[in-house]
Amino acid sequence: MKSFVFSMVVFLVFFLLSSQVSADLISDTCKKTPSYNLCVSTLRADPQSSKADVQGLALIAVKKLVVEGTKTEKQIKQLIKKTKHQPLLDALKLCADKYNIIVHYDFPEAVEAITKGDPKFAEDATVDTARSSDKCGSGLTSTPYLAGRNKLVHDLDDIVLYIVRLLL
Repeated sequence: MKSFVFSMVVFLVFFLLSSQVSADLISDTCKKTPSYNLCVSTLRADPQSSKADVQGLALIAVKKLVVEGTKTEKQIKQLIKKTKHQPLLDALKLCADKYNIIVHYDFPEAVEAITKGDPKFAEDATVDTARSSDKCGSGLTSTPYLAGRNKLVHDLDDIVLYIVRLLL
């Protein structure tokens, strides 16, 4: 009986210490990004983050980036169908082209590179994503909601970039 109680106490101490280490890793990692609060909320929203190393945190962040980028691409395509104003339509078409590259080329490259432990290729993909979202964002001043979505993608991309650079 004493050995059982001792084993449970050791297990609980180990569990609590490992949870604290994970929380500290998330906080320490996010302090090195330009958007601390967004980083922490993004990583802590995923239950796997409590057990993740820095590479795992990068993968969690890039998966959230993929979700938000894909949503933004769909919204751009919907707006193109509804828009009659030519300058806005031109801006949306530019964004559609940029998000096509982001979602179908840059994101898969980043996910694969992080998964395979090749942070340099992940860095290249996230830098490309930032450039593309910047080009898209410059034409979206008349559509605040979409501009906000694009900014979210850009901010998440920055988080991924900074985490990936910790792996270099």
